[in-house]
Amino acid sequence: MVLYLLVIGTLALLAQMILPLYIPILNIVGFGSALIPLVVIYASLELGDERAPILAVILGFILDLTSSHRLGISVLVLFSLSALVVTQASKPESHTWPFRIIFVLVGTFVFYLLNYILVLAETARWVWPLAVWSKITFASILNVILCPLFFYLVGLPPRLCGWRPHHELQDRFSSYAR
Repeated sequence: MVLYLLVIGTLALLAQMILPLYIPILNIVGFGSALIPLVVIYASLELGDERAPILAVILGFILDLTSSHRLGISVLVLFSLSALVVTQASKPESHTWPFRIIFVLVGTFVFYLLNYILVLAETARWVWPLAVWSKITFASILNVILCPLFFYLVGLPPRLCGWRPHHELQDRFSSYAR
């Protein structure tokens, strides 16, 4: 499952690099790096263990290699985001759709915000233009809109092959223990 999600993350990175060239409005609404946090949040919720932060580090490293800022910012932010979501993934309510959408909204917003703050700290400039806030907001809303379709499409092939998320296996085993 981790290799599958790594391939999905790489394809998402390629899509967010290529699609804005053909559809310029996507760059305005923050599609530039909005899919990688979505993949990391999905992996953190579905895997629910130490594999998700490792995947986040690898995807952050690939994202940093393709970006113009220094190496390590996306790795740090995505690892932190994944670790926070994994700590909540063991709770049964975190797998309901309202909570998943909140994870995606807050996670994308925090990813962009921390990424921008760390870039500002490197350059020692503290300018907060309205365009940055609009990009952060639009990217977060775009991920919330894409979340149900993305989670369904990414989760469909493994489920057809018989894979089940950790939280579903826990529910099944805990019902046998009663």
